[in-house]
Amino acid sequence: MKKFGKRWNLVLAGALLAVSTLAGCGVQGSIADQQGSAQSAQPGNTNEANANNGQNAQTVDKKDLVPLSVSYPAGNIRVTVNILALQKGYFAEEGVTVNPVAIGGNDALTAINEENGALDILTAGFVPDVQAIGAGYDLTFVAGTAVEGGAVIAKKGNADKYKGTDKKLNFDAVTHAKLGFARNEASWVVTRQYLLDNGVSADVIKGIENEETGNVSYYADPTATAQAVQKGEAELGFLPMEFALLYADAYDLEIVVAAGDLSPDYVCCREVTSNKRFNEKYDSFVAYETARIRAFEYYKQGETDAAVKADVVKTVAEYSGKEPDYVETYLYGGVTKFAVDPNTAGIQKYVEAAYNSGVFTGNAVDFGSYDITQNVNTSAYKQALDQLIAANPDNAFYKGLLDQFNAAN
Repeated sequence: MKKFGKRWNLVLAGALLAVSTLAGCGVQGSIADQQGSAQSAQPGNTNEANANNGQNAQTVDKKDLVPLSVSYPAGNIRVTVNILALQKGYFAEEGVTVNPVAIGGNDALTAINEENGALDILTAGFVPDVQAIGAGYDLTFVAGTAVEGGAVIAKKGNADKYKGTDKKLNFDAVTHAKLGFARNEASWVVTRQYLLDNGVSADVIKGIENEETGNVSYYADPTATAQAVQKGEAELGFLPMEFALLYADAYDLEIVVAAGDLSPDYVCCREVTSNKRFNEKYDSFVAYETARIRAFEYYKQGETDAAVKADVVKTVAEYSGKEPDYVETYLYGGVTKFAVDPNTAGIQKYVEAAYNSGVFTGNAVDFGSYDITQNVNTSAYKQALDQLIAANPDNAFYKGLLDQFNAAN
C-alpha cells in the first residue's frame, strides 16, 4: 500500500470534512424508518424490457434532447467521471444539457421519486437507494459511478497476524478478534461474505455479530472506529479507504487488506433514477451515458499519459476546490476505483451480502427473496456503448467495456 505523506493527510482531512456526511455504500438507519407507512416496492423494467427499449430506439436529433438535472455533491470527487464529462464538454458534444444540482442522500431520492422533483439522477450512494426501494420508491439503477473503496485495519504492527497464507485472511484470528465498525459499513459486508464464501459457518458469524454476547462493537462513524482500534477497544476495524489512509499516521494504524481484494469490483456508488424519468427522457439518458463513457476513457488515459493525467487533476481540482495533491492521490493513487458499467451481477451480489449481514431491516420488502434486477435498467448505457463502438470500431477501450458489460449484466 502506498505511503502517504503528512501534507496529503492534511488536505485529505479537509476534504473529508466536506464529504463525510454524504451517502456512501453504507449508511446508518434506513430510509424506510422515515416513511409514515412503507409501500410495496414497485418493480422497474425487467432485463427483457431493457433489451427491447434499446432495440426500438431511433436516431434522435440532438437539439430535441431534454435537459437532465444531475447530483454533483459539493466537494465530492468520487463523481470525477461526471465532472470531466461536464467540464471537458462531452455532455455538450452529445447534445444533452446537464444541470448540476448540489443535493444528495435521502433528499435526493425523494426529489427523484416525486412527480415533479428537482433531480433526475443521483450519482452517489447505493445502500440508501436499495432502502428507498424497500420503502416503495420507484427507482432503477442505470449505470455505475465507482466500485470498491473499503479497508480492514489494525493497529500498526498487528496486521500480519490477521493475514492468511493461502487466503487473504487468517479466519481463526479474524473470527476471534474484537471487531469495530459503523453500522452498515461496506467493508464489513464484503469481509463477512468472504468469510462465508470460504467456509466460515453462518452460525459463527451470527455469534460474532450478536450485540449482547458477540465480538462486534458498533461506532458512530469512521473516526470513532479508528480511535477504538488505536486504543485497543477493537482489534480490527472496517473503514472506507479514504479514512483508513487518513488515519494511518494519526492513529497508528495499518491496512490488513483492501476490501476490493476480498471482492474485486464490488459495487459502491451507482447511478439511480426513477422509471418515470428514465422512460420519459430515455434519449437524453443515452446521450448522457455516451458522454460519461467518453469521459471515463479520458480519465483512464491519464493512467499512462502524464499530460492527460495532469489535465484531469487540474480539471477536477478546479471544479471541486480541492488541493491538486489530494485530487491526484485520490484519482490515481489507489484510493478509489471508477466504473461506469451498471454491473447487474454486482448489484445482486452486494444486496445479498448486505441482507445477510442485517443491513436491510425495517423495510416492507424482504430483500432475501426480492429480485433486485427488477430495479436495474441497462438499456441506455448499452445503447450508448453500442453507438460508440459502431462509430469507433477499432477502439479497444470501448470493446473492453462491452466485454465487461456482457460478463456483468
